[in-house]
Order: sequence, then structure tokens, then C-alpha cells
Amino acid sequence: MGEGDELPYWLALRRAGLGTTSFALLIAKFGSIAEAWNAPPGDLKAAGIDEPYVRSVARVKASFDAEEELRKLERAGARALTWRDAEYPQRLREIPQSPPVLVVRGNAGPEFPQAVAVVGTRSVTPYGRQAAETFCAALAELGVAIISGLARGVDAIAHRVALEHGTPTVAVLAGGVDQVYPRENAGLAERIAENGCLVSEYPLGTPARRDFFPRRNRILSGLARAVLVVEAGEGSGALHTANWAFEQGRDVFAVPGSIFSLQSAGTNQLIRENTAKLVARPEQLAEELNLLHAGAQLPLPGAAAPAAQAAQVAQAAAAASDDPILQLLAAGPLHIDELVRALGRPAAEVSGALALLEIDGLVRQAGPMTYAIA
Repeated sequence: MGEGDELPYWLALRRAGLGTTSFALLIAKFGSIAEAWNAPPGDLKAAGIDEPYVRSVARVKASFDAEEELRKLERAGARALTWRDAEYPQRLREIPQSPPVLVVRGNAGPEFPQAVAVVGTRSVTPYGRQAAETFCAALAELGVAIISGLARGVDAIAHRVALEHGTPTVAVLAGGVDQVYPRENAGLAERIAENGCLVSEYPLGTPARRDFFPRRNRILSGLARAVLVVEAGEGSGALHTANWAFEQGRDVFAVPGSIFSLQSAGTNQLIRENTAKLVARPEQLAEELNLLHAGAQLPLPGAAAPAAQAAQVAQAAAAASDDPILQLLAAGPLHIDELVRALGRPAAEVSGALALLEIDGLVRQAGPMTYAIA
């Protein structure tokens, strides 16, 4: 049986919930995943597979259709790579806990010679937005692929800037590649698939779950040569990515932030603990990664974006310095009642001001009557 013929059984065992350790045990015991799939429960236990997973394999076997599993991939425009495939990303193959199966949807990737993961907070401030746009634009100009997690905030900015500058981008999902989360980024996901790819270790149809995100981050950093944390608060998922990267031997960089900004507490902590190197300009990152060619120069922060984008960044930064609502929201999303109390202004006045800021694209609704920096 060829390796391609085994693919449905790799997919089936992933549907049963088996992960890196279990696949390694099965290959060591049986030599092939097809042999493991056809083995009786007692043999699976003897291989070291825990009883709950043995029962899960039996449940999947009862309804699994190998041909239909392959048709699902075809209908989704996706392909699956296993440890046994030559196309499986080499960088990912070398990390601890590498995913045994990687599902890919898109036209390019998932591995690129030069790739940097750019991550950060979902509640990005105008400063964080400008930093993300500046660094990502500079990386794109140097032909670097940009990897991120398709979340709101810094992730989405990183993907959009990559697309705007024509560099490939990879989105690593915490669910199936046909289950985009958040749904508001579905259109962005389609553009990414056209100019890069969506990847996941989870089978098609798997919805994103809270506990999937931390493990997803090891793939995000594993595919990259280095990780750049733009803006992250304490406990941010971006810090998990940085820690995975540090353990994987990847270079980790962080953009410093204001000591008064909660969104920069995590990045400043990474720098203080020497987990990440401080980079305040794109040139510093490019030099660290040996990306600069002789005579090449990168623009100062804020100058890398096109004129229209730079004007928008300048407008947001100016507004943040003058508008008390944006100053309050810079620390994180707030309910309108909290803004009313903090500002000491009538609710109707605050509501009207928020409506204007939302029209200008400076704030967004982050929940019922709750607002955040756009």
C-alpha cells in the first residue's frame, strides 16, 4: 500500500482525536497507519494508546468512509499533508509536537524560505495598528511571507498588509480550514487562500474551540523563521506564540510600547525577561534576520505604507492623542456605561460621539454596548 493510499486512515485517526504522541506510538508499533487502523483494540492498547482513544477509534470506524473523506477534501479545495509526505513543511517537521496531519487550503505554501509570524492583541490601539502596518509593509517589501492567526486586531492587519503588498500570507486556524473564525474575517480568509493558504491540524468541519488556540500557536511559530509580537497584554495568546517560538529555537522580537498601555504590558515583559529582542524600527528586524541587501534601506516607522494608508494612520494617531474616548479605549474595550462614568458626560453625548468615531472607522463594537479601538 502506498503512502497516498494511507491518507484516509491518517484523517480517520485524527477524527478520533489521536495526536502527535499517539501517531508516533502507532508508527513505532505497526510501521504504517493503515496497519494500525486495521489492528484490533487490544493491539492498540498494547501500542500504548489510552483506553478512551481506543474507544474513540472504534466509534469512528463504525461510520468512516475513506472515499467520502477524500471527497470532502476535494469539495473544500483542500489537501492533507502527513509526516510521510515530502511536501510536509520541513520547519514544522522539526518541532516538538509537530502535527501528524496538516490540512491546507490555498494556492501557495504553507512553507516559504523567508517567513515571519506577526502576532498581537485583538484590541489593537492606534499605536499598535501603525506599528503592525509599518513592520508588515517592510517585511513585504523584502519578499518575506507573513504568517498569523486570522484573529481580530494585529492578526487581521498583518494579513491585509501582506495582501496589499503582494507578499504571500498564511493563516493558521484553531478549527477546520472550512470553519473560519471569527466569521467577520471570512472574506479575508478567501483572499488569503488566493494568495497564500489557510492551514490547520484539525479535520474539516471542526469548529474553533477556546482550548484549540494555545496549541494552534505552536504551528504558527513552527512555520516561521521568526516571530514578531507587535502589541500584547498580559495573558495574551501572542505571548503563548512567543513562548512556543522560544522553545522551538525561533528568534523572537517585540515592539516596545508605552508603560501606560495595558496592551503593551506583555510585549514589554517579553523584552524585560529577554524572551524577545527589542525592535523599534523595521531595519533592526531586517538586520537581525540578515534580510537587508547591500544598499537597501527601509523607511522610518509610519512611512512604509502607501500615502492613503499613511494618512489614515496619522489621522488615527492624532485622534487618539486628542479624543478622551479613544484615550480610554486604548487600554481595552469598555461598556458605554463605563465610558459615561469615566468621562462624566451625559450618556446621549457619549453615544453620539461613539457613533461618529465608528463612522470614521476609529472604533468598533466589541459586544453589546461595548466599544473598542477599530
